[in-house]
Amino acid sequence: MSDALLLPELVPWSASVSPLVERIALVSQAGRNLMVPLVGIRPSYQTILKLRAGRGRLLSFADEQSGMFAVVLGAQLARRLFGYTDPVDQLSAPRKQYYRVVGVLADQGGRSPSVGALAWRDLNNAALAPLATVSRQGLEVMPAQRVDEIWLQAADGDQVEGTGQVLRGALKSLHRGQEDFDIVIPRELLQQRYRTQRTFSVVVGSVAALALVIGGIGIMNIMLTSVVERTHEIGIRRTVGATRRDIGTQFLVEALLMTVGGGLFGILVGAVVSIGITAYADWPTRVSPLAIALAFGVSISGRFGFRDLPGHESRPTRTH
Repeated sequence: MSDALLLPELVPWSASVSPLVERIALVSQAGRNLMVPLVGIRPSYQTILKLRAGRGRLLSFADEQSGMFAVVLGAQLARRLFGYTDPVDQLSAPRKQYYRVVGVLADQGGRSPSVGALAWRDLNNAALAPLATVSRQGLEVMPAQRVDEIWLQAADGDQVEGTGQVLRGALKSLHRGQEDFDIVIPRELLQQRYRTQRTFSVVVGSVAALALVIGGIGIMNIMLTSVVERTHEIGIRRTVGATRRDIGTQFLVEALLMTVGGGLFGILVGAVVSIGITAYADWPTRVSPLAIALAFGVSISGRFGFRDLPGHESRPTRTH
């Protein structure tokens, strides 16, 4: 705790600092018993993560100073405990102690653009309370108490890396040269996440491209086989006056119907599978219009492999 109290003076580019402790607590409400993370924070933690209240309010410094047993619930946790009842000003009992619900966080969601998504804990299913209330030790009275994390917000986004270096040096000095801590910069995590996503996209895109090429080769082979097996039909049509262009147009239309039909069916199946993955696996998916256009374009491009045959030759002479 003493590290967190001294960091604002030791790190010149710090805007906000919040220590954090986390406990797993049994929460009882209306016969429901849930094991949830009870996160003890200072109010500045909410500012650092840009949290918003969906109902009620967030924790304040008055709650911290008064030692009030106040709690802010995550959106999903509030629904699990209280259903459709408004939980604000209701009492909840984590760790055999009654807390008054003062607010409910706005639903963060996996698609939230805020830095709250980088908190590496599910705030939707967590309960936030004043740190001194959770640890049951005053911040100034017990400065030597251990905390799990210290969150520090840089005043200038361009100085994040430099702030991290200064922070590392300050903590090593406070810990007598021992580096018994880890410093994690969310921007670096975000960049690593983007690199991982790009790699994953390249791999999946390569597999999809290979599947499209194999599908196109399959259509080509089917049409070639169809031509070979239907030589008798082609001969009869030629006998009754059909030109080479007529024969080519017939097979071109058949190939076009096959590729367009298969492309539309594939798009429909892909969209349904994407919705199913989102619903059952809780993985956020998105059907990209560009991906649809690319896949459909590759699907119908197979028809261009069949060029129109010259049709200026004379019709064949009927023989008896």
